[in-house]
Order: sequence, then structure tokens, then C-alpha cells
Amino acid sequence: MKYLLKTFVISTLIALSVQTQAQVKFGVKAGLNLNNISQNFKESDWEFDTKMRLAYNIGATVDFSLTDAMSLQSGLSLTSKGFNIDLNEDSGEGESIEGYYNYILNYLEIPIHIAYKINDFQICVGPYLAFGIGGKNKWDYTFTYDGGSVSDKGEYKLKPIFGEVKEGDLGDDEYAYTAFDYGLGFGVGYQAGPVLVNTGYSLGLGNITPSYEGSDFDPKDFKMSNRVITLSVSYFFGE
Repeated sequence: MKYLLKTFVISTLIALSVQTQAQVKFGVKAGLNLNNISQNFKESDWEFDTKMRLAYNIGATVDFSLTDAMSLQSGLSLTSKGFNIDLNEDSGEGESIEGYYNYILNYLEIPIHIAYKINDFQICVGPYLAFGIGGKNKWDYTFTYDGGSVSDKGEYKLKPIFGEVKEGDLGDDEYAYTAFDYGLGFGVGYQAGPVLVNTGYSLGLGNITPSYEGSDFDPKDFKMSNRVITLSVSYFFGE
């Protein structure tokens, strides 16, 4: 949480520095995410076929007008990311598997974007910071073989960890992911009165694979980064 506090302090200082000359608008927003990950594994044979996961984003937004054509946009959102894995394979020799794995990663996210406005249209770009607040992995599959089948269904918690995962950090039903995420966001939008419709893309630069204290495991050999397409609607008060 110390990272979140630092980010709030920086955002507050930015707001105070421009408040005397900028028009400040506050609002709320909600929307949908299409999530996936990129993979950069040292051993390419370990990479797996992921599918997009539909999720949500909801939160508060703020727009600091710097000039008639430019503004600084930020806020705080609860956003759900992750990915899906479809298990649908048939060996053609009497063995097959059917089912899924779902990876759900939840964050509090703070964008710091510069928006350039042309009449009612705008384009924006800038970094984001995100802080994990929990998640889960769910699975349900059936493996069929000559003479029978085996099914398994369940879930375990995904716990966000800042820094290295240490002994005692995880419970019996928990696995870790890297709590701090960051990257770049790009978006285009259209505003009609107090309503802003925006679509964007988040390019995660952090590695969600954690490191473990005392282990030879190197997370750089198994880098996974968030990729998110967003669609959101914002409503600004006082417009």
C-alpha cells in the first residue's frame, strides 16, 4: 500500500500545482475489459495458448484542463485483468481433454494521461500504475482416455506480493502474482456534454510472474505482461 500512498501524494501535488489555472472536472466511469497476456519465455515450448477474458473496470476520474486543447487525466479504478486457457484437444488416439483455466487478476489502477482534444474528440496517452488486490484461478476439465475419464474442478486464490515471495507469505490454497504493475495506455474518445465514451489499449510492461526468496527460479525467464482493451463511459459532474 505504500506505493499507492506515494502515487496519491504525487497526483495531489500535480493537482495543486495546476489548480489555480486549470478547470478541474470530476466524474465516475464504468466499462468493460478484454484481457489477455503477452508471453516471453526462455523456453518457447513452455508458452501456452491464451484466450481473451471479458471483465470490468469501474471507478472515479478527474480531468485537469491545461489549455483549451490539452488536459491531464487521472483517477482511480478497480479493474479486473487476466486471461483464459481453453483445454480442448484430441490426440486422435482415444485421448482428449476438454475444459478451461481462468486466471483473474484484480487491481487498483491509476492512469496519468495527457489528452489532446479536437472539438468533441480526444486522443490520450500516458503511463499507468496498478496495485494488485487479489485474484483467483478457476478450472474445470475432463480428461478422457481409452476405457474411462477423469474430471477435476476447483479454484485457488491468487495473492498479490510486493517484492519477493517469502516463506510463510502464502497459505495452502494460495499462489502469488506480482502486486505492482505498470505500463502505457493509449485511447481515443468522444465527449457529448457530461458523457465521455472512450476506448483504449493498455500495454503492460511489468512481469506478473513473481520471484521467490532463496530460489534459483528467475521470473525473467517466464515473463508475462498484461494486455487490455478497454471500453468505458464516464460522467462528469457540473458539466
